[in-house]
Amino acid sequence: MPYRDRTTVERWVNEYIVSHSADSLGVAVLDNNFESGPNSGMVVVTLRSASTITLLHPEIRLGLPVWVVTFEGRSASIDMDDADLRLLADDIARLAELRSFLQEKTDAVVLAH
Repeated sequence: MPYRDRTTVERWVNEYIVSHSADSLGVAVLDNNFESGPNSGMVVVTLRSASTITLLHPEIRLGLPVWVVTFEGRSASIDMDDADLRLLADDIARLAELRSFLQEKTDAVVLAH
């Protein structure tokens, strides 16, 4: 499916960045072998105030693709002051917007097929 194709996902991510001025998020599509499989179309997001590995990827739920956010486990705790917490909140809000954007693009592809 196109929503799992690296070129398509990169184009969508770039479109989002341009249209939403999302330069505060470090966003990249994984440079991986993008054949069908669980890592296809995976997007990595770097948060500014937390070193947690954050991924966006499509999963099939009830027969339909749904973009989900995964926060990988941490081996250490993280302490934040007000400024760091505000940065994290802003990053999470932008991450939610990006997830919604990718979902809208995917839904359009599914409806077209």
